[in-house]
Amino acid sequence: MTVSKTQETIRVPGFTFAGIPLANERKNLGLIFSEVPETVGAALFTRNDFKAAPVLLSQRLEAEDSVKRAIVVNSGNANAFTGQQGLARAEAVVQSLGQQLKLQDTACYIASTGVIGRQMDQDAIRDKLPDLVSSLGEDKFSDFAEAILTTDTRPKIEASCFKLGGKDVSLAGCIKGAGMIMPDLATMLCFVVTDASITDILLKKALRTAAGHTLNSITVDGDTSTNDSVFILSNGLAKNPCIEKENQDYFVFVSELEQLLEKLSKALISEAEGATKLLTIEVRKAKDAETARAVALSVANSPLVKTAFFGEQLNWGRLVMAVGKAQTGAEAALLDLYVNGVKIVEQGEPLDHTAGYREAEASLKKKDQHVHIDLNQGLNKHKVYTCDYSLEYVKINANYIS
Repeated sequence: MTVSKTQETIRVPGFTFAGIPLANERKNLGLIFSEVPETVGAALFTRNDFKAAPVLLSQRLEAEDSVKRAIVVNSGNANAFTGQQGLARAEAVVQSLGQQLKLQDTACYIASTGVIGRQMDQDAIRDKLPDLVSSLGEDKFSDFAEAILTTDTRPKIEASCFKLGGKDVSLAGCIKGAGMIMPDLATMLCFVVTDASITDILLKKALRTAAGHTLNSITVDGDTSTNDSVFILSNGLAKNPCIEKENQDYFVFVSELEQLLEKLSKALISEAEGATKLLTIEVRKAKDAETARAVALSVANSPLVKTAFFGEQLNWGRLVMAVGKAQTGAEAALLDLYVNGVKIVEQGEPLDHTAGYREAEASLKKKDQHVHIDLNQGLNKHKVYTCDYSLEYVKINANYIS
């Protein structure tokens, strides 16, 4: 059973956390550390062609060894598009961290987030690593979650506990990201820790499966960051029978992980840059899975759809436009469209002179908005979470570097 916890009560046996400032009062350097030598890790990374130095390094370190005991992250500087010098700086930080924790470099991950194109000050980070390590504590998950933020308005944390093989298992995660968010691991960084016992191969598969319907089904602005990364560490202290095959325990673990990632995904979208509405775009009865996903993303990424919801205008024409621009072969004469549970288009015919239409129009003042599109061409479906575009979104991104 999944149980949400407050930031203050989150603890996962065997893991310690830290978050400290680099040069000012704001925390912007974080660390996760597992005290268990056999801890395994898995990660997913951005598909952007211009991957940041920490992504390239973490990918290499993951390929070299499945044992992962530490993740270091800095915010404010993405160390992206910084060439060989940026990669060397990331390597220097990992080497210094390994020395501090008495670990092989291959047992570490590194992540960065912030402004693209500026060299990271590795000396400042390396000078702070002793303080970072000395501040590690089992009750400091919220400090770590705070240290990863950029334009986010608050830390976003979720946790759960459940049973595997009769043993209590803990799962906790945090996420950052408010803009430059789009599936394919939308500046998003996500960190998950668990005391479940599971092989590294199945941990990776579970993460990929759970992310497919959650982290890879969110979008703020259609932009896939250079730094997107999702990490999970598992130390086995729950002492459940090790998950070595896709049995019932494996599917329970995947389900719990997916629920946690869905909550984090919704929290990210709800707190996106300037967001006033959380939009769920659900496409059903598509001819295939690819069509369902393409239509859902087409609607979710439409600036005209997003601004209409900000203005609380039931401009359903923008919704059907966005369905059509996906170019999937959808047929207008088959389309059913619902807004917040109210049908406003039936078999391609608008229902804009009905009491239901007025009800749907009035419902646009709510924070949570649901668009349901039936293509009536098959049995496939896909759901995407997004947000509206507000004036504040433009202001934040117009002034991001300054």
